[in-house]
Amino acid sequence: MQHVSIKISKAFLLGLILCACAPMIFAQTDKVSQLEAQLRGTEASKRVEILIALSDANLYAGEYAKAIENADEAGDLASKLKLPELRANALNREGKAMMFSGKRKAAAQFEQSIKILRETRSTNKTLLLDNLDNLRTLAQRAGRDRELKALDDQIARIQNGGGILAGPGESRQEIQTVLSTTQKELAENQRQFRENEDKLLAESQSLQAKLAAQGAELEKMTQAQMKTAMLVMQQRVLLDSVFFSRGMDSLAVSNAHLALLEAESNRKFNYAIIGVLLLLAAASMFSFVRARQNTKVLQEKNKTIREEQQRSENLLLNILPTLVADELKKNGRTEARYFDEVSVLFADFVGFSQIAEQLTPQQLVSELDTCFQKFDDIIEKYDLEKIKTIGDAYMCAGGLPDGGGAQLRDMVSAAKEMQTWLFKWNAGRSKEGLPRFEARIGIHSGPVVAGVVGSKKFAFDIWGDTVNIAARIEQAGEGGRINISGEAYQAVKDFFPCHYRGKISAKNKGEIDMYFVEG
Repeated sequence: MQHVSIKISKAFLLGLILCACAPMIFAQTDKVSQLEAQLRGTEASKRVEILIALSDANLYAGEYAKAIENADEAGDLASKLKLPELRANALNREGKAMMFSGKRKAAAQFEQSIKILRETRSTNKTLLLDNLDNLRTLAQRAGRDRELKALDDQIARIQNGGGILAGPGESRQEIQTVLSTTQKELAENQRQFRENEDKLLAESQSLQAKLAAQGAELEKMTQAQMKTAMLVMQQRVLLDSVFFSRGMDSLAVSNAHLALLEAESNRKFNYAIIGVLLLLAAASMFSFVRARQNTKVLQEKNKTIREEQQRSENLLLNILPTLVADELKKNGRTEARYFDEVSVLFADFVGFSQIAEQLTPQQLVSELDTCFQKFDDIIEKYDLEKIKTIGDAYMCAGGLPDGGGAQLRDMVSAAKEMQTWLFKWNAGRSKEGLPRFEARIGIHSGPVVAGVVGSKKFAFDIWGDTVNIAARIEQAGEGGRINISGEAYQAVKDFFPCHYRGKISAKNKGEIDMYFVEG
């Protein structure tokens, strides 16, 4: 019960606090709105003050991002208008908003504000103390004890009546220390100057003594001796200069001759080298151009040969199955082959003679080409083998070389896709008033013999009762329907819905069951 009462009391206190703070929050929001309204159309200097007040209101409302934005705008405007006091206030508000929102570099804003106050010799101690107090809070959070102590000293000095121009650590004792150090350096410089002056004086006195001694020796010599000595000295100098000049001239002539010989030899050698290099370059360029031309011609020929080979290969594969085509290329002829199980599909258009009467020969051939091209695409999709077209009849098979089994399921799927495409194609033709092409499709499976007959215009074909029965099944069908034999039904009944439609007699086979594929 005690825990319950404590929880109720806490909830009650929280409710009281929220109730008490709600009017303040709403009042602060109203103040922000009023200040934003005043900001519109206000002159420049007054705008700075409103922006600072708006930043304070944002701070109290907990909207730190807006407080930073307004304070930054106020600081820029104050800087342009050269209002340093207001700029210091704006920097103070920006630093507070950054500090409350947990952003870095808040200390830089307070330090910049303090710097402006000191440079302008402001008397606004309240703003200075607020900046220092915020810096102290940041230093205390970061655990910087030395900086904290220095800030405490500054705050105490300002609160005790000190000026605001002194920077951190600039106490009277430190100034005395700097003056004492400067005086010591000045005394040391004076001492060194005196020592240098004494040395120069001693050297000057030594030189004067030497000059005096030489003057005394010269005074002892007679005037005639001085003339004789001077003449002898001049003759020696002239003689030495003559011999030296002659040797230098001879050496210069020899060097010039050697230089000319060397230059001539180098010039001839360089000409020879240049000639050889030009010949080699010309030969190399000629060989490169010829080789490049030959390579280009050879590449063009090889490309043409490959294209012709590929064209022939594609043409042969369009006529014959892959295995038959390979055998024909290898041996020049093919052998007929027997296949136990092959599926055969016949497709024929109902009322083709009436359709031919309504179209020109060109239109009729074009329509047939459209249908048969689509049939080719469909059976290629299901890996079936096109055998031939006879008039309006289309024949294909499954399970021949590379087919793999009778492929009855794929053949039924291909037949359904053919009928679906014809239905959509005929719908568009009906709107244009053109005759409809409705196909009967018949499918049967069984053994066949396959091969190529003749030696010219190769044609791959299949023979046997399976082909004849598939043709009879197709003839017994209906337009837009797929008619399959009983053998085909047994293979696909689990995959496609079918219904029995009776029997049909076939030569040498008796009666054969037939089924329509539904859907």
